[in-house]
Amino acid sequence: MSDTLAAYDALPVMVWTTDPDGQTDYNNSRRLAFTGRPADQEAGWGWTEPVHPDDRGAVREARRQAASERRGYTAEYRLRRADGEYRWVEDTAVPRPGAGGSFAGLVGVSQDVTDRRQRAQRIRQLQRTEGLAQLAHGVGHDFNNLLTGILGHVSLLLEDPTLSPEARSDVTRIEESADRAAGLTRQLLAFSRRQVLTPRALDLNRLVSGTVSAIRSIVGSRIEVVATLEPDLEPVLADPGQLEEMLLEVATSARDGLPDGGRLEFRTGRLQVDQRLAASREGLRPGAFVTFTVRASGSTIDGEAFERLLDPLVLPAGGAVSPGDARAAQAIVRQSGGYIALDPEPDRATAFTLYLPRLEASAERPAPKPESLGGTETILLVEDEEQVRELGRRVLEREGYTVLTATDAESATALADRHAGHIHLLITDVHLPRVSGRELAARLGIHRPAIKVLYVSGTAEGSLARHRMLEPGTTFLEKPFSLDRLLRSVRRALGTPEAAARSG
Repeated sequence: MSDTLAAYDALPVMVWTTDPDGQTDYNNSRRLAFTGRPADQEAGWGWTEPVHPDDRGAVREARRQAASERRGYTAEYRLRRADGEYRWVEDTAVPRPGAGGSFAGLVGVSQDVTDRRQRAQRIRQLQRTEGLAQLAHGVGHDFNNLLTGILGHVSLLLEDPTLSPEARSDVTRIEESADRAAGLTRQLLAFSRRQVLTPRALDLNRLVSGTVSAIRSIVGSRIEVVATLEPDLEPVLADPGQLEEMLLEVATSARDGLPDGGRLEFRTGRLQVDQRLAASREGLRPGAFVTFTVRASGSTIDGEAFERLLDPLVLPAGGAVSPGDARAAQAIVRQSGGYIALDPEPDRATAFTLYLPRLEASAERPAPKPESLGGTETILLVEDEEQVRELGRRVLEREGYTVLTATDAESATALADRHAGHIHLLITDVHLPRVSGRELAARLGIHRPAIKVLYVSGTAEGSLARHRMLEPGTTFLEKPFSLDRLLRSVRRALGTPEAAARSG
């Protein structure tokens, strides 16, 4: 037996044995080193003393029952290490044969499985997060369909010249509420990271104000959230969904990086960058910028907490960020010619500033409305949401277009095969049942190579958001959209009426 125990002692794992009653009669040196206790304290049922109190009864009963039934067993429990930390261990035991084949007890191995359990827990958390993201994606998609219908019918009502001033005011309030709901939907889609990248003229102050309540709900009452906004700020060209995603992710990081509370400030301003300042920061060019600063301060802000705060941006330590260095901020930098810089501050605070070029005054004015947004072309409209499909048909036919409608790719293909004349434009939702809008466009393009395509969607996968699913020059319309945006997008996709007539 002494040779066997010597072999056990040489193994790089924790080994123990019991007598026939299940009481410990041997622990190898690896096991004793783990617990930091002498062999006599680990003997008998003394081995359960460093077991976590919540696990002690169950693991003791598991060993006693295995010894009574003369069988092996496996159990996981928390065991106090020599330094006082509890670690998860897994015991695997088998019967130990005695003289003449009798049952001499159990021989077992204990393995530290803390890291394995933590990895499994992280995987479960990621799966739950992905499930929530999928739910947010689905809810956002459905909301955008509903909001498209609401906003579209509101536009039709506002066109009615017989509407009384009181009724017109009420309808306008409905439109404003629907616009606010569209902003909340963007936040849902930012969480799911499936929003469509759509740069537009943007009031940064309004976006920050509309996001503050969501940020406060994320960080909790321990962190003060303050918005310091420069009045009468000029608009910038940026994607609101991307900015909101960045704010929500930074809020989550700030919550984790400030466990004892602190302050999270969002500040907007103006900055005229001259040649001297531009030369001091690589990648920054001279010009008029709107600045957006995020600043976090608190007693626990240190280098590691700072990295966690900026994790959504993947910023290097110090200096500027090139377009390839960031996730959430990357699209903002690329689409706007902007710049991101870290702003180290002496009072245990961390900050970064996003520079966005101000739109010129001429760019702020809406483009002059064409004499007519209508036409005589034939359009195939494919949309599985009935309210959106019928609203689109009604508006397009009112402007003179011939409209063919279908609910999915299969019926659209059959309809196109039966139609003898030209089909000038396909309007299709990107996410159709069974067959995607992109696949439908490819099918129709085989026999109708001149057909134009206008993709419509309220959400898109990351690859679509980065425009990898859509061919260069493809027209895209994001839900929810106004009737004016629909007509302008259709006319832009078709080209001028004269050019469309020649191609037909």
